[in-house]
Amino acid sequence: MSKLFVDDIVEKTSNHGVVIPGHVIQFKQANAQNATNITTFNGSSGGTAIYGANLGGRTYVEAQSLTITPTSTSSILYCFGIVGWTSMPATATMGHGQIITLNDTTAIDNVDFPHYAHNYIASLQYYYPPTFAVGTFSPASTSAQTIRLRPFVYVESPNTAVGNFKGSALFVQEIAQ
Repeated sequence: MSKLFVDDIVEKTSNHGVVIPGHVIQFKQANAQNATNITTFNGSSGGTAIYGANLGGRTYVEAQSLTITPTSTSSILYCFGIVGWTSMPATATMGHGQIITLNDTTAIDNVDFPHYAHNYIASLQYYYPPTFAVGTFSPASTSAQTIRLRPFVYVESPNTAVGNFKGSALFVQEIAQ
């Protein structure tokens, strides 16, 4: 078996960068992991699905946002977002979760309504564990892409809901294909 030892790999003429399928080309992050303030937002029932999400009736806020410019049209963007939920009122018909959006038109929406309904879990308030969304986008573009982590609350009529989280993080890797 042969071994190749090098200090640098430098492309010769293409100026496209050295790309190895399956390897990370770039990494971006936006986080408030040690946040001391609680973000509170109010939700109400109704509404259609927005941001490319699977379900309607959700009220969203933006927890984190970053911009990444893919270096190749064949790359994928691997996204991981986490929301540090905290104590919330035990509202009947309430659930909560998060999505990750690409340019607010396509979503990684791999949750239904975790912890639904809040009043079945706790009679007063409960400190909810962190939850996450993970998945990929294939933008097929070398233009700047905006990735957002959007926590949400869901509630059915006639109720309103209050969402609380303390800390969040969004990580995006461009991976060569």
